[in-house]
Amino acid sequence: MNQFIYCDVNVCIGCGMCERQCIMAHYNLPMTEVKLDNPLQRARCKAYRLPDLKVAVHCKHCENAPCLAACPVKAISKRNDNMIFVDETICIGCRECVLACPFGAVRMAPLEDGRTVATKCDLCIDTSVGTPACVAGCPKKALTLVTEETMKASLTHKRETFA
Repeated sequence: MNQFIYCDVNVCIGCGMCERQCIMAHYNLPMTEVKLDNPLQRARCKAYRLPDLKVAVHCKHCENAPCLAACPVKAISKRNDNMIFVDETICIGCRECVLACPFGAVRMAPLEDGRTVATKCDLCIDTSVGTPACVAGCPKKALTLVTEETMKASLTHKRETFA
């Protein structure tokens, strides 16, 4: 089973702390240096604060990922751990993956070399944090890393509760 981050919309306040934590983890920055308006500091998730909905959107690492199928240069691949990964060195910035993603989790972001590439949640896999920084840093604990174990526990709890 693929791992992904779940946002409980009943708890999320749309504060954007997930974005800040993501930037801190990927760029090894202290909170005071995080600038959400700096396009070169790109969060791999997006927090929305709408009148009727507060939510953080993350890649779901789909089993049959539409973004992977849409990429004409194979810059998006599925790793052995089922994580959907964007290789920014191959990405040509065509935006096909953005159009294909049903969750709006793939976005375009500029790089320092002037190219614009696809970016999405990578579960902080290549950072020193080891666990998704957004999950650990969410002040309301609205975010959860869903794994096979947590999914089984949730299903068991629901069966016991509604039996």
